[in-house]
Amino acid sequence: MSAETGNEAPSLGLLFQELVQHGVFEAALFALLLAAALSILWYTIRTGVPPMPSNPFARRAMFRLIPEDARPATIYELGCGWGGIAFELAARFPDARVVAIELSPLPWLVCHIRRLLQPRRNLEIRRADFLKADLADADLLLCYLMVAPMRTLERKLSADLRPGAVVIANAFALPGWEAEETEVVSEAMHANIYRYRVPG
Repeated sequence: MSAETGNEAPSLGLLFQELVQHGVFEAALFALLLAAALSILWYTIRTGVPPMPSNPFARRAMFRLIPEDARPATIYELGCGWGGIAFELAARFPDARVVAIELSPLPWLVCHIRRLLQPRRNLEIRRADFLKADLADADLLLCYLMVAPMRTLERKLSADLRPGAVVIANAFALPGWEAEETEVVSEAMHANIYRYRVPG
């Protein structure tokens, strides 16, 4: 083997062949993990939002900002990721219909598997682009996105939501809306949690 060849990084094909020589299970596991990683990367690039769970302290603040007298009939979580907030919403509001929307297939699949272990009769897990979903029946809406998607979401919520609907946003504000209340979570790198209410 020449020095030049020896210094080259192995290709994915050669790496896969080596894994096959060690066993089919290892090769299949590698292929599965690679496909999962590429799927998450692709949908992160496509949506601009990684499927990152909310900080537990920030999550508690989001729930604290839900009005105490709230009796929502329909709740949405936009970009539900692995389902932490959606499952808690379904447990806290058993009489509400909770709709968790996630476009990335792997987190969406994990949510369905999780529901087998933690049944929630009032939880609907929907694989969709929430920017194309009909949100007009929302009484309460929660999200943890990024700066750019929040700008686009602001226009959609302004068009879709009815007066009185409450929106709670983790870390990233709706730039043109005035928050009804804000809580700073020092344990979550001083993240702001915003509560908005559609006027009218």
